[in-house]
Amino acid sequence: MTTLGLGPALAWIAEWRPQDFGHVGGFELLLLAGIFALSRGATLPVVRVLVVLGLLHFALAQMRNADLLAMLAPLYLAAPLGRRFGGAAADDVAVASRGLTLAGLGVLIAASGVALAHDVRPAPTITPQAAIAAADLAKAGPVLNDYSFGGYLIFAGIPTFIDGRAELYGGPFIDRYNRALALIDLGDFLNLLEEYRIGATLLAPHTPAVAMLDRLPEWQRVYSDDVAVVHKRRETPQR
Repeated sequence: MTTLGLGPALAWIAEWRPQDFGHVGGFELLLLAGIFALSRGATLPVVRVLVVLGLLHFALAQMRNADLLAMLAPLYLAAPLGRRFGGAAADDVAVASRGLTLAGLGVLIAASGVALAHDVRPAPTITPQAAIAAADLAKAGPVLNDYSFGGYLIFAGIPTFIDGRAELYGGPFIDRYNRALALIDLGDFLNLLEEYRIGATLLAPHTPAVAMLDRLPEWQRVYSDDVAVVHKRRETPQR
């Protein structure tokens, strides 16, 4: 409830945004499968319909709730869909059961192999390892960081300006942070740097504030790559 109370600030957080149907994804495929099942005459009891509709509403309203729909909806749909599309003869039940067991075992083995071979490290776009090492951010003082870099900064032992624990920061702070970095309020961006005595910034290259820092005489770009850009405050501002 604390997170839902963040108000307009939720629009800045990707996982709390509505579903994006601009590309084909798992959520869209799930919806299409549901429409197909209904077109084949599958029916649900009223209570199950209400529960599934509620889960669907949550999933459409916020991306993060798609996992909730994927986990719970099958529990309410399995029996009705089984009655509609099942109907195997009694003599075939034992054979089908053995086949499903073997198939399930095969899927489990395959999934385990894929999991062991898969690189479980976080995506490179949210792990500015090279930037932190090259700029020695651990000794730079308070760091104004990109929201997506918060988790890696915590891992690296560097205090964050902001991270994914949105409920700890509150809606007004998150809204101010995003408006400042987007240069919607340029004056407040400059105030933010001074108010929190920021010694360095660690931002994504596409952030509007990066271009502004390049133009400020008291800041210098010390590192950049396709993941992150680091600026540090100059000890003696250029004239």
